Amino acid sequence: MNLARLSTRSAGGALLSLGLCLPASEAAASPAGTDGSEPVQKMAQTVPPAPGADEANPPTESERIEALEKRVKELELAKPRQEQAIRSIIRSSLAGTGSRINEYVSLGGSLEVGLSQRSDFSGEHKGAISLDTAEVDLEIKANDWVSGNFVLAYEAATSILFPTTPSFNSGVDRLTADKAFLTIGDIQKFPLFASAGLKYLEFGSSSGVHRVDVLSLANPLTVEAFELRNPAIGIGFGLPTPVLKPPEPPITIPQVRPLILSPMVDWVAHALGYQPAPRRPKPLPQYTPPPEAPAFYGIFNIYDPNGVDLPNRSLGSGRSGRLCYRSRGNCGHTYPELTSSLVCPWSVNINVDYDNSIFDSRFLQSEYQPFLQKIGNVSALAGTIKATLGPWLLVGEWNGATKAASFVDDAGKMRHIRPAAWQISVGYQFDWNPWVEVIGEQGDFVSVGYSQSHDLAGVSKFSGTTVSREGFVPRNRLTVTAGEWVLENTKLTIEYSRDSDYQKDQGGTGMRANEYVAAITYNF
Repeated sequence: MNLARLSTRSAGGALLSLGLCLPASEAAASPAGTDGSEPVQKMAQTVPPAPGADEANPPTESERIEALEKRVKELELAKPRQEQAIRSIIRSSLAGTGSRINEYVSLGGSLEVGLSQRSDFSGEHKGAISLDTAEVDLEIKANDWVSGNFVLAYEAATSILFPTTPSFNSGVDRLTADKAFLTIGDIQKFPLFASAGLKYLEFGSSSGVHRVDVLSLANPLTVEAFELRNPAIGIGFGLPTPVLKPPEPPITIPQVRPLILSPMVDWVAHALGYQPAPRRPKPLPQYTPPPEAPAFYGIFNIYDPNGVDLPNRSLGSGRSGRLCYRSRGNCGHTYPELTSSLVCPWSVNINVDYDNSIFDSRFLQSEYQPFLQKIGNVSALAGTIKATLGPWLLVGEWNGATKAASFVDDAGKMRHIRPAAWQISVGYQFDWNPWVEVIGEQGDFVSVGYSQSHDLAGVSKFSGTTVSREGFVPRNRLTVTAGEWVLENTKLTIEYSRDSDYQKDQGGTGMRANEYVAAITYNF
């Protein structure tokens, strides 16, 4: 009797289960209706009842269809948001990589074209359109402890470093390896490091990258006369090693706005009827405070001093070094509290440099080649201070030989010269905010610089069959510069510079030369 009841109940349960499954199977197998309503109705049958629905009063067919349509609309509205989130993630990933070629190599550089009108010390006036800079920078970092730098730079046909055969009626432009060196070590993690290759030696304010060294288009005379670039091997240190800690979270910072040319062009364009297509505003950049740098830095280099006409100098005769102290602070306030400050945050970088043969500089070695054997090694010192006080940039520098160089020039005159130069410059950043790391790299800026040389009036040197004045720089140089980043990575700079020559009794002409320059620069 019990077995019979159990068999009857099992058969009834099986039949009931089969009956419940039949509608879904038929819906899956039946063809779609021509009006599109039949699939919706059959899909609605599979929609589960809303949470909390009364099982005694199941939803009607129309309520099921309405719930399904509501769900479809929710999915349609969610899809654009999902796509936007995916695009945002992709943009953020690409923005983080910057101009990276691959995971090891980053690409950068600069192009600059200038329009100038100038007069020289002879009183001749001349206008020119020139390619002032064409540079490609590669930074290679295959691991955390070794990095490489390789810079290709354009050298104009008029460069004194590349004399041309007399049969040519014009010079030959060249693309040369301006720098190529590697660095082993990381002073953020370990106090010692080494570098090797062709590089600009640490002497004065020059690093060989004009757009980083100064705000003006014309170099100060300290850089003009004493810039050093040689193959070298260096050992350096950074102390104390910063305490390792996780990076601070990035924050959104206000943009530095162009104030003159860019708004003026926009106003004129709109006045003429130009209406740009609406586009989503770009997200503001994320600022991550830089890691703390060691306060004390130093390096000692041994470099190859051999020139074109001096191939037999000993390796140990080229030595240079630097000691540096750097610090920064925010006057005990947070950055949002310093938006109207004129002196904070502040930073200072003080360098003392030494070179045992200053006539190895690019300018002096090229201009004084016939006399270098008699001149020998003339050591030199340099002192540089670079400081930022809120929106202000201050630079002071002095370079000079520690003793006089004595030789007889091609006119038979005995010369005793002790080359030296100094400079001071002031820069100001408009629309400044405390998160601006480098003055002059955003918005609008102005700069005034003055530099002066000593014992660089030149000497008499044979040029072919005539004796000419060579090896001179101006007695002083004044530059007044104004610039605006009119577009992203694109800067327009206008500059006036005035050079004054040495007086006639000092070997100069006593004349002045003026130059007006407008240049467009694109950094990438």
